[in-house]
Amino acid sequence: MKIAVIDFSSTSLSLIVEDISGEMMIPVVGLRRSVSILGYLSKKGRISERGIEKVVDSIKFLMDAADKVGAESVHIISTASMRLIRNYGEVVAAVKAGTGLSITNLDGQSEAYADYIANREFSALGSSLLLDIGGYSSSMVDMASGDQNSMFALDIGPAALFLRFDGMYPKKGDAKKMRAFIRKVMEKNAAFTGRAFSRLILVGSNAEALYGVYSDYYSLPDSSLHIMERKKLKKLIKYLISSDDRALILIRNVPEKVHTLIPSAVLAEEIASIFSASELIVSDKGVKDGYLRLLMEEMNG
Repeated sequence: MKIAVIDFSSTSLSLIVEDISGEMMIPVVGLRRSVSILGYLSKKGRISERGIEKVVDSIKFLMDAADKVGAESVHIISTASMRLIRNYGEVVAAVKAGTGLSITNLDGQSEAYADYIANREFSALGSSLLLDIGGYSSSMVDMASGDQNSMFALDIGPAALFLRFDGMYPKKGDAKKMRAFIRKVMEKNAAFTGRAFSRLILVGSNAEALYGVYSDYYSLPDSSLHIMERKKLKKLIKYLISSDDRALILIRNVPEKVHTLIPSAVLAEEIASIFSASELIVSDKGVKDGYLRLLMEEMNG
């Protein structure tokens, strides 16, 4: 049975279709449509009518792709950060009217648990902290524990950080403010206080985009394993904040994420610094993959 999951986030809509047979899951197709909600968001936190139309059209496109490969059911999920959109109910109603499908909005802990399920194999590496760089929020999971008490969803996503400074790109002072805000939120929520992790497992399209820029900057060869060194990431951030050429590398690699790439980099490096992690591994599996696995487990009883 082929099942499709569409993930509606603040920066994109993405699709995966997998063929499920018993406990086997075989990937069929994966697609992404870049729809940056930031570009359609008013100062009052409302998505414009044109933005809603773009969301509905993109979902229709992905549903058509799922249908062409024989998907028997399609599920749409949205992340916890989407609840911050003031007219989110209008978006849900428009999607229902335009596609016939409802959107399942995952709360922070459900989102973190789906991330954990999708990336359980990384627990074999030992001391690892999973960081899902979302839009307005980010999830963190201690990969050594399946206990949901070891999972946090905090309002420190790159889109939220982007709104804390003026202009397209942050300045040096803005980066310091973002770092201070990140540490303040971490301390307030007592997230893994006093812990240390050897590495971060980065999840989400923002993490993938960050690796694309990192790989280009350091001229890395193609590899199935995407690893960043914290010290080198910190050097890249200095370049992205101060260099007059930063626009070139961003537009070349992530034109749809010019708003969120630098905040994503600052967030990843600051979390790695807080927990003394020396390397960051970018996973290609995220919330929708974990949600699909949970659907499979539910089907198998």
